This record gives sequence, structure tokens and C-alpha cells, in this order.
Amino acid sequence: MSSNECFKCGRTGHWARECPTGIGRGRGMRSRGRAGFQFMSSSLPDICYRCGESGHLAKDCDLQEDKACYNCGRGGHIAKDCKEPKREREQCCYNCGKPGHLARDCDHADEQKCYSCGEFGHIQKDCTKVKCYRCGETGHVAINCSKTSEVNCYRCGESGHLARECTIEATA
Repeated sequence: MSSNECFKCGRTGHWARECPTGIGRGRGMRSRGRAGFQFMSSSLPDICYRCGESGHLAKDCDLQEDKACYNCGRGGHIAKDCKEPKREREQCCYNCGKPGHLARDCDHADEQKCYSCGEFGHIQKDCTKVKCYRCGETGHVAINCSKTSEVNCYRCGESGHLARECTIEATA
């Protein structure tokens, strides 16, 4: 199949989205072709995802949509098809919620809460306190943890040892 042919009907002179036949070729059926996969003919009609009827696509549907365009706020189209100039959206800081800067550059550093240690004044990526994943306390890592916690073997299910120390033969 050449790159100039319509994927729906196989004819030249138009693209699949403009195909006048509405055959719906390519709905889930594939066969190996010269370049990997090529679409096969299917008898499934085009189904509109807006109203659920067959014979047309959502862009041609007469059913009014409740949703408004994210760009201009009016109904009847989506932002990608909006004729109005694209509105610039300013990013907001996740810390204070104000536009113009990001959380890492926020002047309200005293309000920033670290997700690692739970203290205020910095964010997780700037945290100097290490946190043990075994006991959950800060100041040490698991390999240096003095608190003994019950460990379970993933191989046999017994407690007190890890799978790498297990004497039971692994089953596949």
C-alpha cells in the first residue's frame, strides 16, 4: 500500500479522515504487510462517540455538547479547533498557588513542607535528613537501623530471614 492511499478505502486523492465512503476500514483488524502492519477492511461502521449513533463521527454530530472550549470558554468546539488566538496559561506555584514562579523558586520558603521529613522551610529535593524506610525515622538509613523489624522471606513466606538467605529451593 503506498503512502498516498486512503487507509479506509484504499483509493488515492484524500486522507482517511476525509474519506467519502465511511467504510471504517481498519477497526481493530490487522494483517502483516510489507512494512509491519497494514489495515484490513472491516464492515464496522463509523460510530460517533458523542451520541453513540453510527454513520458519522463526533466532529459531524448534530448533538450539542455540554462541554466548553478550554481556550475561549464557548461550546460547540474543542480547544484544538478553536478559531480564537491561543490563550497563554501561566503556571502556578504548587506551594503558594500564585502565578509567575514555580515551587522551587517560591519566596514563601517558611511555608514549604518537606514530604520526606515533614518539616517546614524546605522541599523534599533539598532535604538534608535521610529517612530509614525500615522504621520510618530520620537520621539513618535501613542498613544502619538499630530497630529490628520482622522481615519475611518472599520465597517460603517464613519470617526471620530474607529470600537470599532462604534454604528452601526456589520453585519456578
